[in-house]
Amino acid sequence: MFIITAKFSKRKLFFGIAVTAALLLTAGAAAHLAGDVAAMGNRADSEANDAAQQTVSTLALTDEERTAYLKACGWEVDAASCTVREVIIPSDFDETYQSYADLQARQGFDLEKLKGKRVKQVVYSVTNSEESDVLAELLIYRGKIVAGDICSMKTDGGFTRGLMDRTGQKSNDTKDTSESTSSQADSGAS
Repeated sequence: MFIITAKFSKRKLFFGIAVTAALLLTAGAAAHLAGDVAAMGNRADSEANDAAQQTVSTLALTDEERTAYLKACGWEVDAASCTVREVIIPSDFDETYQSYADLQARQGFDLEKLKGKRVKQVVYSVTNSEESDVLAELLIYRGKIVAGDICSMKTDGGFTRGLMDRTGQKSNDTKDTSESTSSQADSGAS
């Protein structure tokens, strides 16, 4: 057994304690920062969703903020068509709502933490879709966008897509591949 003794002045002892505390604080801050960086690296969001959400605020207190968000996602809407109603996110998701929650999760939104909460549903008519009667729906909680989709409620050919899914969007150089694929399938079946 070894015993080591040292004699310090109060000044040196205080300095040693201060340096040790500073090192512990720095190590703690570095560990916290590393955890934040790791959490950011674990996101499953697509690059397109990341770009839209990093450059455009999800703040949605005004009509202008909501339409700006939709425009950043590539959708033009008729602001005059805006309807707002209050809805409740179900406490238990059935198969249909779980599918919707999964769609939202792929966009970086988490509806699981909003189960049972009242949210505002804001709906606009989309003006730059090749298909008719297409709507943009946003769910707003505490002034922030917490979910959104592009949908058509047609009984024949209705759909629900993510905000970044531009299938069916009017463009000069692209065509909706879902229509050409279904046409090919129909002609191949005959």
